[in-house]
Amino acid sequence: MFKKTSAEAGRPRRDVPADRSRPAGQGPSARRPLRVLMPRGLAGLAAQSGIGAAIRHQEKAVRSLGHEVVTNPLQPFDVVHLNTPFPDTPLLAHWARLRRRPALVWAHSTEDDFRDSFPGANTLAPTFRRWISHLYRRGDAVVTPSEYSRDLISAPKYGISAPIHVLSNGVDTSFFRPDPGARGRLREQLGLDADAKVVVSVGMQLVRKGIVDWVEVARAMPEVTFVWYGRTDERMLTAEVRRALAAAPANARFPGYITAVELREAYCGADAFCFLTKEETEGIVLWEALACETPALVRAIPIYRDRMPDGVLTHQVAGEGPGFAADVVARLSALLDGELTDLTAAGRSAAEEVDIHRVAQKLQEIYRLTGVQPHGRDAAFREAEARSTEARSTKTRSSRSRGADGSELTAGAADATAPVHPRHGAADARLDAAH
Repeated sequence: MFKKTSAEAGRPRRDVPADRSRPAGQGPSARRPLRVLMPRGLAGLAAQSGIGAAIRHQEKAVRSLGHEVVTNPLQPFDVVHLNTPFPDTPLLAHWARLRRRPALVWAHSTEDDFRDSFPGANTLAPTFRRWISHLYRRGDAVVTPSEYSRDLISAPKYGISAPIHVLSNGVDTSFFRPDPGARGRLREQLGLDADAKVVVSVGMQLVRKGIVDWVEVARAMPEVTFVWYGRTDERMLTAEVRRALAAAPANARFPGYITAVELREAYCGADAFCFLTKEETEGIVLWEALACETPALVRAIPIYRDRMPDGVLTHQVAGEGPGFAADVVARLSALLDGELTDLTAAGRSAAEEVDIHRVAQKLQEIYRLTGVQPHGRDAAFREAEARSTEARSTKTRSSRSRGADGSELTAGAADATAPVHPRHGAADARLDAAH
């Protein structure tokens, strides 16, 4: 399914202390948990996006390794994860450098997937690329979710010299799993007949996500209910998307942003997942749908055409322009009628390969290659040792005793002379009195 990445030998930053007597990530310090800084900051602005989902997945992966997630940059930390293309990212990277801690920068975005997103995005795309290049170069290592996105950001125009690691954003396959009972519940919730056909899609309402084509497909299939989960702030909608939403047919529904439990119900209850995105660096929602064994039809963009060819994990439709929607209608109709090969078991198996726990093990290896060490834990250990020593010293001082000549004896000296003091019998008593 996935191509094996080439050897991704990272090199620890020179100003990051490391135990040179053994490879990073081995020895006693590796057995102690890390403090992983995942700062909130402006990241909350991306909570309802794919980046927000990726951050939540990272937190699960970090905790599954037994490490601690720290959200306050003023607290001790051993490594920082930086995920968003916001102004606080370079500041946090600089703070990590001042603290002599490695920074891992996630390359979720590229110039290509910024296009066809928000008003003016195509004009600003080169500027956006220069900005994210600046951010990515702040990292001691760059982490990107696919070989496809790694190839994009490896281009000279990004100017990245740090090691680039490929690590899927992953999917929680223990949560996103098949549930046959969801079919009836979804139709009841939508107010549909038990045998109604339902097709879902998930994402922000962007041209890049294929929502304009998706609306046209819905218009051509009035007997099927199409449901798009996710939303975009109305102020950020392009004119083309506004027109598409305003002219959407009655069988196209837009419930907006929903909870993870509701989303799982939608995947498991739908007859198909129709994902017509034009550009992705991975696409977490596709993995979620595959984990739920939902039949998937996607646009044959490079990342899917090359990594999961048509008929292996998904069914695909290539193309652009006026004829694309008609091609999707023909393929989607065949999928709903059971005329295409059932790929759901293969999709589930592939999703398990990028389960969060497997991703976590690869993340641990990236920590090792980057030279991440539990420095904060070492300091805490030394402080605890110092407190223990001080406590023993205090106890020793408080247990001082007096010698026979009136001089002070330490507890150890008193113990050493103890056999001389306990006297038994009258002769011993007279001897004590004489002294």
